Order: sequence, then C-alpha cells, then structure tokens
Amino acid sequence: MRDCNYAIGFAGDVIGADFEDTQAGANHPVFGKTKVPFGEWHHVAVSYDGAKWQIFLDGKLDAEATATGTPRKDSTQHFGIGAGLNSTGVAAGALHGALDEVRVWKRARTEAEIATSMHQRPAAGDPDLAGRWALDKEDGTAKDALGKYDGTLMGGAAFADVGVPLDLGTPPTATAIAPKTSEEVAGPSTELSVSFEDADSSAALVTFHVRRMVDEDDFSIVVLPDTQYYTDPLRDGNDYSRYFYDQTKWIVDNRDTYNIKGVIHNGDIVNHGPRDAEWRIADRAMKTLETVPGLTGGVPYGTCAGNHDLVPFNETGGTTQYNKYFGPARFAGRPYVGGSYQGDKNDENWVMFSAGGLDFIVLSFQYSDQAREAPVLAWARSVFQRYPEAFGVVNSHAIVTPAGSFSPAGKSMYDTVKDLPNVHLMTNGHYAGEKRRTDTFEGHTVTAMLADYQGRAMGGSGWMRIWEFSPKSDELTVRSYSPTLDKFEVDAESEFTIKVNLKGTGGAFQELAKVDAAGGTAKAVLDGLEPGQAYEWYATVTDCTHTFATRPERFRTK
Repeated sequence: MRDCNYAIGFAGDVIGADFEDTQAGANHPVFGKTKVPFGEWHHVAVSYDGAKWQIFLDGKLDAEATATGTPRKDSTQHFGIGAGLNSTGVAAGALHGALDEVRVWKRARTEAEIATSMHQRPAAGDPDLAGRWALDKEDGTAKDALGKYDGTLMGGAAFADVGVPLDLGTPPTATAIAPKTSEEVAGPSTELSVSFEDADSSAALVTFHVRRMVDEDDFSIVVLPDTQYYTDPLRDGNDYSRYFYDQTKWIVDNRDTYNIKGVIHNGDIVNHGPRDAEWRIADRAMKTLETVPGLTGGVPYGTCAGNHDLVPFNETGGTTQYNKYFGPARFAGRPYVGGSYQGDKNDENWVMFSAGGLDFIVLSFQYSDQAREAPVLAWARSVFQRYPEAFGVVNSHAIVTPAGSFSPAGKSMYDTVKDLPNVHLMTNGHYAGEKRRTDTFEGHTVTAMLADYQGRAMGGSGWMRIWEFSPKSDELTVRSYSPTLDKFEVDAESEFTIKVNLKGTGGAFQELAKVDAAGGTAKAVLDGLEPGQAYEWYATVTDCTHTFATRPERFRTK
C-alpha cells in the first residue's frame, strides 16, 4: 500500500518489518531468519533505537539491520491489526492465522525486556506503553486496555477459542537427542529420546510422532527445455507444434501416475520474440496446464524469458512480448504464484508449490549473457531467505554450458545462493546438449543441470525432463522422455540419480506414545523397524498450558 509508515508481518515463512523515514520517505526493510510454523503460538516483536532495526522471535534476536532516520507517523492510513488498511479504512488482504496480546511501546525495548515480559501482562499504568489490545474472547471487541485507541472488528474477524496464556509461566522447549537426521539404526527397534526444559516444572507430557517413508511418497517435477522450434512453422516449412501440445497434455494426463507437482520452463518459449503467431501456439500449449478439473489454478508452473523471447529478436532486448503472454496478468490469482522483482513484469519471478508437506520455490531469471545485476541478485537471495525450510530451485535460460562451466550469468547466480542451505538445484536450456555439474561450498551441495534438445531432429522431437523425487531414499532421478515418441533416453547424461535433502516430505505422522516425563528427558521405543527404510519423527512437549514441538528428524535402518 502507498505510504504505509510502518508494518510488521509475515514475509513468506519468516517475519518481516519495514518503516518509511521522514527525511525522504525511504523504506527500511528487515527480514527474519527463522521459519515461524503455522498452528503454533509464537511471540514476535520489532524494535528500532535509531540505529538498530531488530526482529525478535520468542524473546530472542532473530535478525538485525542497520537503519537511520526517523520513522514517519503522518500517514492517513488507519492502524491495522491482522490487515493493512488504506486511508479509507479498507483492508488490503488479511492475516491467515491468529493474533493475541498486541502491544505498542513508546521506546525501543531490549532483548532482555522482551524476553522477560512476553508471557506476562504489562503492569497497570506502565508509562512506556502506548497501546495494548488483549483481543480476549470475553471482551468481544478489539478494545485498547489503555482506553485510548479502541479498535473495530472487520471482515469476518473472529476470536480464537483459546488465546495465548499469560501469567502462567514460560512455555517448555525441547530438542531431539536421538536418533538424529542421517543416523543409521541397526535392528528391529530403536529408542527415541528428547530433552526438554521448563522453567516452571520438571514434569511434562511428551508425545512422540513417527512416519515411515514409502514409495507412495514419491513425486515429480517436469522441466520443459527450449520449445522454440515447436512454435515456428516458418523455420523449415514443417509444423512441429504437436510436440509442444503433446508435452503439456502428457503432463496433465499423467499427473496422478507420476504425482506431478509442478512444471518449469527453461525459456526460449518461442523462436522469434516479435511474432504473435508463435506466442499464440505457446499460449495454447501452456493453457493446457491451467485448466485441470478439480485443481485450483491448474498445474503450478514457472517460466523465464530466453534470448529468443526478447525483442529485438535474439538479442539482449526487451520483454514486452514475453510479458504480454506470460506476464503477471496471466498468473494473477493462481495460488502458487509468489511474486516478481519488478511487480508489473515477470522478467524475474518465483512460484511456490507443495509436495508431501515440503514447499518448493522455483525462482526464474530472464536470459542474460552477462553477470546479473547486484539488486536483482539481492532480491533473489531475499526470496530464498524468507522461506528457509523450502526446497529452492534456480531456473534461467543460460546457467551451465555444454562444457560444464558456468555462463557469466550462471556464475553470478550460483555465487549468490551457494551458501543458502535451502537452495539445491539449478536448471537451464539455451545450449544444445545435456550436462550437469555439482558444486559444494562449506558442505552445502548445489547441482546445476543443462538440457536442450533443439539441435535434434524435428526441433527436438518433444524431449523433456522428468525429475522424480524419492523421499524414502533422499534421491532425485532425472529422466529424459518424449511424449510424442513415447520413449526414454537412458545414457548417462540423460538418466541419472543424485542425492538431495528431502527431509520434511512424506505422508501423515502417527502417534507412537505419550510419556509422562520428569527430569528433563523422555524416551519411547519404536518397534517393527524394517531394514533399508527411512523414518521421520518428532515430539511435542506439553505442560499445563503450553505445547512445544521439536523439528522432525530422519533416520535410516541398516
């Protein structure tokens, strides 16, 4: 919204905040680093002392940015809780979640002050408190406890049946002890154990949850390399459009068989950017993905502009035609759409879709024959940082060459994400051939893959890539397939398997045991383990009023 002087809220899965200064109206954003899980109460706070702009999560510093300037307070927009309101009081979106115990203070607060008071009601008459909205169900309104700024419920807002408990002590915390992720377990049983801390009690109810990874958890993503010659009947006088139509039809027809969760187009959608006739063929082919009965928004997909999609043709030109057919307007309202760098263009964009509980982010860059600009790279990095638990994929037209080296643009992209633990794959076309490279930086591995079949007969004969993910094995098997030929290619460059981290993906967890625990530890025995399998587990720790969940751990059996 225009002239929103200050705001705090979700930026993806993490907390983000921003303010405009009085000097030039400049924005000063800061983004958290820790994912905030849905379905749990968490305390979030921001504080600015004129130099440090800080985000706190559950009483601990989560992120910090240097900022200068005085935050503005002259906006005519209303103060909103759970939504941003414009100057007429109309909400622009709403929080998908619950809020409780909202407080605004007159001064910057320290980490110690926030941690000490987050589970307590403020003292009556505290001179530093500017406003407090308890949002208690018994009140029935959004009244200010100070009596100055009572709020009004809008848009179907309702009170949660259970709010966050105050003045009842500190919630427990817990950490999985064993077995940890990547451990191997021998024999038909193992002992699950957690440690927990509760400042108010030495006893707690610990519930263990387990799931076994099975083949039915497998899922796929389809990658469409350069489709340019399928759209260009003038190239050699032959109409190859059937290959493009067959590709997207096969995806829809085999969505259940292969459990296809998303599609990535590597660019060079058309052969001549200025020709509307070619774009209309591409439009028809990709629309097949958008009209799937029972699937809101259709099959999720992301695209990027290749050099042939640009105008002037085959140069580092503009993206007018690309955005005419595959710009933001085409994707508006689709649930998987994340956003774009420029807002009104899809030159750099990202989409998100889920597979078995794991979110995938595919971030696409338009073609460039040079290293990408610093602001674009910084934006891309910030998107992946907002979703630290998501599986990140970088898509662009030119990343890896047939020699296995990075293109200048590809090198700049890799250098931007190589230290981000949630970015695992890069994919591109542009260069005729197949190639892959694997790079490891400080223990984190990123695999980049080239696939482009345009140099083959009939403009590529419909060859495309199927990425088949196996959570059971933490593996990705890449296969090359042509729906029109109904044929797989099985040489070492066309079909291969690599290791990937798929922790967090799988079916439903089952409750294993409830343990009345004391002394700071809890254990439960998991029997019936089968050899050569993968299992995930986590535990919840509950005292009289609070519940805390550990992160899932995945282990394997010998």
